Amino acid sequence: MGDLLSRLMPSPAFSRFFAVLSIAIVFIWFGALTLGGTTGAMIDRWVEVHPFLKNISKSTIGYASLTLGGVQVLIGLLIALHAVPGSTKQYAYMGMLCLSAGALSLLITNPVWIESLGGFPAIGSGQGIIKYIPIAGLALWLMGARSANMVMLFGIILVLAWIGAMKFTAPEAEGVYPLLTSSPVFDWWAPVYFTKQMASNIIGIMELGTVFLMTGWWWNKTACQLGLFLAASTFIVTLSFLVTFGPAWNTAFGGFPTLSSTGHFLLKDLLLLAATIALASESKQRF
Repeated sequence: MGDLLSRLMPSPAFSRFFAVLSIAIVFIWFGALTLGGTTGAMIDRWVEVHPFLKNISKSTIGYASLTLGGVQVLIGLLIALHAVPGSTKQYAYMGMLCLSAGALSLLITNPVWIESLGGFPAIGSGQGIIKYIPIAGLALWLMGARSANMVMLFGIILVLAWIGAMKFTAPEAEGVYPLLTSSPVFDWWAPVYFTKQMASNIIGIMELGTVFLMTGWWWNKTACQLGLFLAASTFIVTLSFLVTFGPAWNTAFGGFPTLSSTGHFLLKDLLLLAATIALASESKQRF
C-alpha cells in the first residue's frame, strides 16, 4: 500500500501549477465579488462588531472594500501571470500573507464562537477564518520559505481537527445536514440510515481519523500519505457542495457566480486542497 500511495503523490511541478491556478481562481473571484458590491452585507456584519472599525463611516468602509477587492484581484493576476518577474510575485505572496493575517485577526475581534455551547472553543463563523492558516502556509511554500511545510501541515490539521470535533455538537449537525442531503455522495445513506447527529458524528470521526494519520509526517510515511490522500478527498467533497447546495450562491444577486457566505466558506477549500497537494509532493522528499 505504501508504494501505491507514493506513486499517487503528485510532482512538485504539478503541485506548484495547481497552487497558482487555485490562488488565481479564488482571489480573482473573491476580489471581483467585492468590487461588484455583492459582499457588502457580509463585510458589514464583520465590521459592525469590530472594536476598531465599527465607528468608521459607511463611505470609508465602501472605499476600503473597493481597495480590498482590487488587492485580491491584483494578487491573483500577479501570481497567475508567467510574464510577471519573480520579485513582483514575492510581493503578491506577501499580500496573501497580510490578507491572511488580517482575516485571522477576526478571531479575537469578532464574536466567532457559539454562545449556546459556552463560547470558546465552540467555533462558529470562525470556521472559515481558521482556513487562512494553511492559506498563509501555501503562500510561504510558493515563496520557498523553510517554514512553509509546517504552517500548511499545522493549518490543515487544525482545520480538520477543530471542525471535525465540532461535528459532535447539535448546532454543527444541524448546519451540516442540509449539505449532506443535497449531495449524491451522502444522500443515499446519511438520511436513510442515521439521524442528523449520527451522520455528523460519522463525518467527525472520519475527519479526526484523517488528522491522526497526517501526524504520520513525524513517524510514518504510509500513514502520512494516506492522511494527505483522505484530506484531499475531504476538500474535494466539500467543493462538490458548490454544485449540489443551492444556498452556496447569493440569490439576491442572481445566483451563480455570486457566492453567499456559505459559498465563500466552501470555495476556500480549493486553497486547502492546493496546500494538501503541495504537502503530498513534499512528502516524497521527506521520506
